[in-house]
Amino acid sequence: MPISVSTDPIRPTERRAFWTEAICRSFANVETRPIGSAVVSGHFEFVEIGGAKLVRFDSSPQCYTRDARLVSRAGSDEFMFDFQRRGRSSMVQAGNEGTIDPGYGVLYDARRPFEDRLFGGPEQRAELLIATVPAASLLRSVPDAERLCARPVPLSGTVARSIAAMVRDAISSLDAPGRQDEPDIVAYLSALLRLAAGATHQLSRPDLFRLIDTHLRANIAAVRPVPALAAEFGISERTFHRIFADRETTFERHVLHLRVELLRNLLRQDSLANISIARLAHQCGFADGAHAARAFKNKHGTTPRDFRAGVSVRL
Repeated sequence: MPISVSTDPIRPTERRAFWTEAICRSFANVETRPIGSAVVSGHFEFVEIGGAKLVRFDSSPQCYTRDARLVSRAGSDEFMFDFQRRGRSSMVQAGNEGTIDPGYGVLYDARRPFEDRLFGGPEQRAELLIATVPAASLLRSVPDAERLCARPVPLSGTVARSIAAMVRDAISSLDAPGRQDEPDIVAYLSALLRLAAGATHQLSRPDLFRLIDTHLRANIAAVRPVPALAAEFGISERTFHRIFADRETTFERHVLHLRVELLRNLLRQDSLANISIARLAHQCGFADGAHAARAFKNKHGTTPRDFRAGVSVRL
């Protein structure tokens, strides 16, 4: 389960010390100082997946610094990558300085000094996803990773957006260590860096399946045709179909499975009890209620209406 830390229950005069200690203890040995006059506040969720650390992080405007003294004390052998979701960051390392807006990311080398200034914008909040991976693993995949530090990495393409969504979902859905389907974070960060350098992502078919699945779940109401999706993920249609064949299914069957399971989850929600099944089916991408009913009964042996009634009785 994720470790969750918040400054909310801490007295304002004690928050800076608490926040610095919490960050250092959990995922990064840094010094912090507020930017401007805002009271220090923040929250993060932190998980470890294999050799990687993933953090969902938001804070008031602050500057996070790791100088040579802290580098020596920490003994870090890692790279970190920030996915900027809200606010703006300014990253400085080894003579490079990059301004990171939402929709961009940035790589930095935790083995060397850096300064990361988070500006909150109008809302006075900065929100990031942070992935930390072993330096040796990343350098094996991307030998020139050090050259790419403190430079904005666009996250606008389908592959990049799906990687960011997958990292976010991994933080939320990790139930226990040692899961067999843990994502290979190094492979995904390597893909982002290769794409930013104008190369191909070089992701394996299993890694691509996770990204395509993430993309489909987020866009299930309006799934694009295979030729368009294959192009967006930088692969041929033949490879696209092989990704699903590897799992003994087809693209069409997988999409139908996702739609049926989403409809099932919506029908279980008491807060949606007054929403018609036809409307819920449309939200799941079904052409109409009749199509949804047939697919649902084929999978679960009952109609959506009877399933909802059964849930209501159990509640």
